[in-house]
Amino acid sequence: MIPRIVPDVNVFLSGTTISKHAPSQIIQAWRKDQVEIITSWPILVDLRKAAAYPKVQKFTHMSEPEIDNFVNLISESATLVPGTTSVSVSLDSDDNKLFSCALEASADYIVSMDKKHVLNVKEFQGIKTIHPTDFVRKVLKRRH
Repeated sequence: MIPRIVPDVNVFLSGTTISKHAPSQIIQAWRKDQVEIITSWPILVDLRKAAAYPKVQKFTHMSEPEIDNFVNLISESATLVPGTTSVSVSLDSDDNKLFSCALEASADYIVSMDKKHVLNVKEFQGIKTIHPTDFVRKVLKRRH
């Protein structure tokens, strides 16, 4: 069974940059059907907004049409859940969207770089939080 993950917006965006970078390896594993990416409409809305921030565009170099294509690709190819289950897990209410999505989908992992609001939770109802580097090293590499 392939791992079912909910990537944070920061993982999606970092996955568009350096190919040897862990988030990029996760996106590549998804494209090879080695991991199932799960997301929700609220997370995709956040992704679209964040991708358009000037500070983010400095490192992604994505134009508006490329951002639209990227978000559309994810919405068409990832497993989508409503993301409407109300949970209060993170101190940052925006990050509760990740936990809601993961709970609705019975995900195995939430993959994030947010040490303060996501990774500090460690586990929520059997769903582990994990940094992208650790996910690649401990989960993806062990599967091959």
